[in-house]
Amino acid sequence: MRRSLDLLCLACGVALAMVAGGCQTSTPSARRPDAVIDLCAERLHDICGRLLLYYRVNGKLPAALADMRGLDSGALPPLVCPLSGKPYIYRKDGLRVPGRPGLLVLYDAEPVHSGMRWGISVETASEGQPLTGRVVLLPDSPLFSAKK
Repeated sequence: MRRSLDLLCLACGVALAMVAGGCQTSTPSARRPDAVIDLCAERLHDICGRLLLYYRVNGKLPAALADMRGLDSGALPPLVCPLSGKPYIYRKDGLRVPGRPGLLVLYDAEPVHSGMRWGISVETASEGQPLTGRVVLLPDSPLFSAKK
């Protein structure tokens, strides 16, 4: 009985120490990501899914992002960066980014994410394979200033 009471006291002591210490189980990150950056990336993931669905149904990317409206019952996410408030730039034919696979089809109008831009890159489907897409974070480049 005494041993059980000792173990209970020890458990309570450990619990109090954890509460006092913030219950941290790992070393906190030195640099936490900015929440707005995550919102932009999350929005682009939603848009990327819609682009891939449109491609699957129609066999091509839409001529304009608005063409994805009504594709399914889900609402199309806002087509603007949540930080800058500016519309994303869409290039149906894509933009080749040196050193990166695929084509950049959608990206931030301005490098407002710590000097970088979020975007969507797609890789063309080979025979019988689906189109793949990914959300990427890119450093600013004169490439983005080219004719849109």
